[in-house]
Amino acid sequence: MIRIKRASDRGYAHFGWLESRHVFSFGSYFDPDWMGISELRVANEDLLQPGAAIDPSKHQDMEVISVILDGKNLHTDSLGNRKLLQGRSLQLLSTGTGAEFTEQNASLESSLKMLQFWVIPQKTGNTPRYQSRKLLSREGIQLIISPDGREDSLQIEQNVEMHQFRLHHTSCGLPASENGFLYLVRGELEINGSVLEAGDTILFEDEPLISLRGINKAEGFYFALP
Repeated sequence: MIRIKRASDRGYAHFGWLESRHVFSFGSYFDPDWMGISELRVANEDLLQPGAAIDPSKHQDMEVISVILDGKNLHTDSLGNRKLLQGRSLQLLSTGTGAEFTEQNASLESSLKMLQFWVIPQKTGNTPRYQSRKLLSREGIQLIISPDGREDSLQIEQNVEMHQFRLHHTSCGLPASENGFLYLVRGELEINGSVLEAGDTILFEDEPLISLRGINKAEGFYFALP
């Protein structure tokens, strides 16, 4: 089964310094048909104004994935990390027994655009850990997060894989999994006969074959979920 949520149907919150769009129910936004899929619970797109910061928050037993799309992000956490990441970067904070963190737009001139995904770990009480890496800009599909850290991917505490794809008039298949979630960031993409545009997302449940075809510089992320 395939379900599509168009960009215009996402939840929306505007705080002046922050604009946030939600695929799944989050904060004051509630959609009973979109509560998450498998172990993926949050899929937000955030736009922070110059110099703005998200207030420190403490979480436990959650895998917090952040993708820096455009701009400069300063990540600070209670583990002692203070990391400046620029566009096309990825970070993974495994909060485990508990970690407080904040994200801040490190630029006073330009906005910061980022995605944030929350994944429930396989077991509770893990030791908190922070990882980051740059995203490559090559054509095709690339593994960027996995349970075993293979192929230089970041290691997550769950049986989940996250892939980055970049397709321009090219096609590829997606890794087989029981459930899947795809987020299109840029361009246009044809997937199993449906056309997606930037900001659109799609859920897959027990879908045996998934085929992607880039129509116009398609870029995005795919989660293979249990």
